[in-house]
Amino acid sequence: MNNEHNPIAQLITTIQQKWIDEVTPNNHIQLVRWLIKPDQARLYEGFLRLESTPNGGLPDVPIVLLTAFENKETHSRNLIKDWIETFKKDKELQKELNARDLKFDWNISEYETKLENEDTDHNLLLLEMLSTFQKAMPNPQLHLALSLYPYSVEETKDYGKWIDHLIQLGLPDKVRIMFFDYVEERYFDNLVKTHSDIAQSLAVPIDLQGAINKIAAAGDPNDPEVQFRQCMIEMSKSVTKKNLPRLHTWGKKGLMITQKSGSKSAFATAHVIYAGMLFNFKEYQAIDELLQKAMAIAKQGLSGGEDNCKPIIVQTYGYQASCKQLQKQKDLAADLFCKQAETSIEFGFGPQALTAWWLGYNVIKKRDKKRYATVVTEAYQYGVSLAPELIKSTCMAYIAADYYNLCEKSRDLNECESVDVFMKEIEGEQWRTNVEAHRKEMEKKSLSILNWF
Repeated sequence: MNNEHNPIAQLITTIQQKWIDEVTPNNHIQLVRWLIKPDQARLYEGFLRLESTPNGGLPDVPIVLLTAFENKETHSRNLIKDWIETFKKDKELQKELNARDLKFDWNISEYETKLENEDTDHNLLLLEMLSTFQKAMPNPQLHLALSLYPYSVEETKDYGKWIDHLIQLGLPDKVRIMFFDYVEERYFDNLVKTHSDIAQSLAVPIDLQGAINKIAAAGDPNDPEVQFRQCMIEMSKSVTKKNLPRLHTWGKKGLMITQKSGSKSAFATAHVIYAGMLFNFKEYQAIDELLQKAMAIAKQGLSGGEDNCKPIIVQTYGYQASCKQLQKQKDLAADLFCKQAETSIEFGFGPQALTAWWLGYNVIKKRDKKRYATVVTEAYQYGVSLAPELIKSTCMAYIAADYYNLCEKSRDLNECESVDVFMKEIEGEQWRTNVEAHRKEMEKKSLSILNWF
């Protein structure tokens, strides 16, 4: 789909043009901050991924690193490590350079050796790599943009100090740092002000929801799928307007459209989405009824050969559990979360089972310590049976921390050590410290399927 008819692509083009207009003509700019809203994060991640391909639209050559920021002492080393690993795996880049007969003489093994040297200053090594990479590019007149988009930042002040330190050391010629800040919090105003002679802040007015709505409404207006997407848009608008009668009107219309389609999975999904919207109004009786119908319809669909009903069944158990939890029926909520975990495993959705167990045992943590310990242990033991790459982005670190604490209380130090060794391989040396820091933030929220992570 070309940009002319793709609303999301049009937004990315707008982002690219902002850079071209305000950064590209100014060779002195070396620090570029994007001011974004939290709900735009995925869009900007897509922008960076696009710029990492030959289809990117920026004149600068980006080095995109998503490395989590743990602290200013280790971040440069972690970035270098990830950069080296990414570069070595980037076979497409090597093929493209060879196909176009482009010379790119950059010795990655030299930096691997320096990385392992205990006397290496990793901040200086990172700057050296940026400098040599830029000079080795087929067109050394282009700027190199170190594009930082960490999946998580433990401490924003530390992160700002780390960027400041790199600038103080001296960014190489034709090298820029691109980073991101939330427009409402503006964590890095002081950093940008301190380096105002080389800094530029960029902000683009983006109607992301409008673009999503355009995509959702696109297609044949007589197609039931298109008609239901329109119902979802209107239901969402009803929630925003806090208009319950309007939500019921569009919710019931969605049920009618999907029922006529003859698809059990579509009909069950309509019930689940309608119920999900009603959480905003605390209409628990209506939610329970919709979810019971969704479960019955999805199970009928599965028995009739519709395998795409499996994730609907898993999701419905989670919504039912949350509905009971919000009604203070905690034992029943825990039962349903555990049922969700068991069903996830049965259907081959292993990582989702971890989240279900985690939510389930937290519901009854204070009221049933014996059951809490049983579920935590079951969750951990199942988690370690999964491949590390499958659990990296799950809540396994929290399950492991809770299991570690149980073992510590029972003085099972050998098991504590086993947990620690396993998790350090996946989450790094500071895994327990990071979990506790994030846990404090999460404690400010209600723990349910509606807001985890």
